Amino acid sequence: MKSDIIKVTSSGEGTEDALAAALASAAYRGLSHKDALHLRLLAEEVLGMVRQITGETETEFWVESANNAFEIHLVAHPLVTGSMRKELLKASSSGKNEASRGVMGKLRDIFDRALFSRDMDGLPDDYAQGLMMPVDLYTSDPTTYAVAADVLAWSMKKYKAAIENEAAQDDSAKEKWDEIEKSIIVNIADEVKIFIAGNTVEMTVYKKFEN
Repeated sequence: MKSDIIKVTSSGEGTEDALAAALASAAYRGLSHKDALHLRLLAEEVLGMVRQITGETETEFWVESANNAFEIHLVAHPLVTGSMRKELLKASSSGKNEASRGVMGKLRDIFDRALFSRDMDGLPDDYAQGLMMPVDLYTSDPTTYAVAADVLAWSMKKYKAAIENEAAQDDSAKEKWDEIEKSIIVNIADEVKIFIAGNTVEMTVYKKFEN
């Protein structure tokens, strides 16, 4: 089942409708009160990020479900082109020490850079730890393999595993691991993936609830 597609803006327009769509999906699948709240929390985390995306961007939100497995989708399309991209990228990077704190801050930063920099210049090295290669895309979703060469993808699960391994060997990485442990989206979601293709960036949050 796929919910209505809700247009959401950085000013907050559409947010309440998007949250209502998430709760309607939970009700349709008969989730418990606790599980429905968890789905709403995940939706709130995703929608909260929309308010922080740099520049004028149009986003679409919807929820897909099959039995007790849910996917929250957010697709963003930049409404700017050309030379404005560099200026917006500078703006999104200028406060990165503060804005990029926490897992959601990093996800927002990836969105910004993907939307406003076609070649992803300046992406911090640690973000690369979550990048997925074509073989990863094939393993997780065979239908994407044909277009994998044109898609850049990032996986929270892969990033988490890399940081956990790094923190076990290097004390300087423990701050990043602390961010992960405190993150609502990491603690509730099974996986978060970001797919970048051309001028479109899509985030998908995956969660399968217990029967």
